[in-house]
This record gives sequence, C-alpha cells and structure tokens, in this order.
Amino acid sequence: MKIGKITYKPKTKDITLIANLTAAAVALRIIKHTIVGPFQFINFPCAFSVIAGVMLGPLNGLITGILTFIVSDIFLGLGPWTFVTSTLSGIIGLTSGLIWKTKNLSKTEALILSYLLFLVYDVASSFLLYLPFMPPMKAFIIGIIGLFMPVMGGYLYAIGPITEFSTAMITSIIITKINGYKEEENNEN
Repeated sequence: MKIGKITYKPKTKDITLIANLTAAAVALRIIKHTIVGPFQFINFPCAFSVIAGVMLGPLNGLITGILTFIVSDIFLGLGPWTFVTSTLSGIIGLTSGLIWKTKNLSKTEALILSYLLFLVYDVASSFLLYLPFMPPMKAFIIGIIGLFMPVMGGYLYAIGPITEFSTAMITSIIITKINGYKEEENNEN
C-alpha cells in the first residue's frame, strides 16, 4: 500500500518471506549435509540472512539469520555452537540490511561486501567457539589460521576462503536480481 511517498508493506508479507527464506536455507543446509556431510563449501544460513536483510531490512535479516541456524540445528544437532552461529548469522543479516538500505550495489560491490561479511562471520565464530578452550589471543590466531590450514582436528586447506567466496558469489547474484526486480517494480508504479 502506498500513501504519499511512503510505501507500507503488510506484516504478513514480511512474515511469509522470512518463513520462506528460513525454510529454503534450512532445506538447503540439510540437503548439503545429507549429500556431503559436514564438509563446508557454502554457508546457506548466512547467505539467506544477507538476502533477507537486503529484501526486508535489518530486523528481518536478523530474525532470518537467527532462525536458520536454530531450526537447521534442531535437525542436525543442537549444541553450544548453535547460540554462537545463530547470533552471528543474525548480526550478518542485520548488517546487510543496514548496508543495502541506502543504495543498490553492483554485482561486484555486492560480492565484495558479502565476502567481507562472511569473512567476519567465519573469524568471529571460530574465535568464539575456541575461546572456552584457550586464551583469547590464541583463539583469535587459531581462528584465522584455521581458515587457510587444518587446525584443531581439521583436514582441509583454504576451506574458509572457498566457503566465503562461493557463498558470496551466490548471494551477490541473488541480491542483484532482487535489486533488479525492485527497480522494475518501482518503474511500473
């Protein structure tokens, strides 16, 4: 509904979109785990929290980010990591909503910014999950090194940058498509 220059979206539309984005992220994460196990190559919950932030704004990005990890961890295994990953994913969704609130970004800008958001998520989640087991500086260093080399029982090299890039690539493609639809919708009105 449009009144003057202000467009109002019904809350049911937001709730429906949050539910659909959350369900899509949960389903894709479960399918990924079913096919390849815990091997990380794309972070669907973070991708969809950024998409929700772009589409629906910061608060809805926060909600989607939190829900995607909680709901998918109900199926894959709840633990103390659920609090850390869901909170950080929500913060990523909130941040993306604030970043994209003011302007539409090109595909390259969206790729770079989403990559940086996912890098921050990855370092922060590693740091916070290592923190109970070691001093803060060591947890931070291990968190960064773990992006590139196997640490603490890992076995994959450069898995952090690969995951962040693949997630950012998919996110930037979807974001630019959403922005294109928004522009078409605005031009029609």
